[in-house]
Amino acid sequence: MASISVTFSLDGSIKGDSRPVDRKRQNHPWPTSVLSLQVGPCSMLRRIARILRLTQFLALLLVVGMGAMLYGVLADFEKAGRWVEHSQEIVIEIGHVRLETLRSGVWLRKFTVDQNKDSLQRARSSASEAMHAADRLLALTEADPVHNDRLHLLRAELSEVLGQYRGAANIAERDGPAALQSILAARASSDPTRQLRMLLDQAEQVQKELLRTRARARAEQLALFKKLLAGGGLVFVAFMLWAIRYSGRLLHLGHEQIHRLKADALHDPLTGLLNRRGLEEQLARLCSTPAGAGKHVAVLVFDLDDFKPVNDRYSHAAGDQVLRKVAARLRRQCREGDAIARVGGDEFVVVLRRVASRHEAMTIAQRMCTRLMAPIPLGAAVVRIGASVGIAMLHEDGPDMDALLQAADEQMYEVKKAGKAEPRPGVRLLEAVGA
Repeated sequence: MASISVTFSLDGSIKGDSRPVDRKRQNHPWPTSVLSLQVGPCSMLRRIARILRLTQFLALLLVVGMGAMLYGVLADFEKAGRWVEHSQEIVIEIGHVRLETLRSGVWLRKFTVDQNKDSLQRARSSASEAMHAADRLLALTEADPVHNDRLHLLRAELSEVLGQYRGAANIAERDGPAALQSILAARASSDPTRQLRMLLDQAEQVQKELLRTRARARAEQLALFKKLLAGGGLVFVAFMLWAIRYSGRLLHLGHEQIHRLKADALHDPLTGLLNRRGLEEQLARLCSTPAGAGKHVAVLVFDLDDFKPVNDRYSHAAGDQVLRKVAARLRRQCREGDAIARVGGDEFVVVLRRVASRHEAMTIAQRMCTRLMAPIPLGAAVVRIGASVGIAMLHEDGPDMDALLQAADEQMYEVKKAGKAEPRPGVRLLEAVGA
């Protein structure tokens, strides 16, 4: 495989590394920094899901609550309607008693005029209808003992009056119209139906008052039902509009969080560079383009030298500061369209999208290493970090992403092993300034 790997120290000489090759890190596709995704977007998405579920629950609760209230009001309205109908039936039956009693008397008087026995039969029939109406009144008022007792008195008085009518009809049928006229004339002065009329008037007045009260209650229930229906509808519409607007806002925030989550999944949280996954996506797109004259793609794999002592001596926070500084220097050296990624603890990859030749890629790598080895202040101390570099060219050293990364990585580690015994001036940690 025709690839070039170079390592530069502070003075520009080629150097290696005495550390053993870390094949485990090379084969691990996802560094810990990549796998440890930020929980912020996920928490936001969970919050959005909870709020949406809460909105749905509140909407359901509102519908159920309004439904229960409307059902209760409707039940009261129907009950009031039944009571109104009940009072109307009683009033109607009282009217039947009054009417049939009056008809019975009228038919008796008519017999004295036309002497037609059919009038007597109709008088008896009307009397029977009046009694049946009184019996229906008693049946309708069984649930109201007070009113039922009053109607029992009315029925007793009615029975007495109608008994007199029947007796008069029997006498008229036997003795003729003159006898009936004599009976009617004798009773006219005493007015035997006065007590019955008074009882009928009282019963009718009580029922009409109840009818007005129940009709008023029914109207109030209907008005309340309409108000609740209108108010509940307005509240529900307002709530749904709010829910739609708020859900839309949450969905917008959710989309933003998803995009941010995707971006976080493709970037290293420490340096802001691409991570291995982001690098793989970039290389996959580049590998799908055919090779062109004068437009080559080069992959540079950087591995920092003597980085572990920085963590050991100055703390991991200092090591993170060095990594961020290295990332910033590499970013400044990259051209527009180039990609840079951190794929391991101290391993970086630069993808040069347009280089004329391997020599140009090698020149760019040398310039980057020179910039990397500039002093890095760490509080009162200053350190210099070198880097070993492996270079691989697309379509020359490998046709795809995996082959390119493997070729560049292997060449970089071969350089490190080859430089085990060579002195590496400028790579060691410097003492604190003034020490």
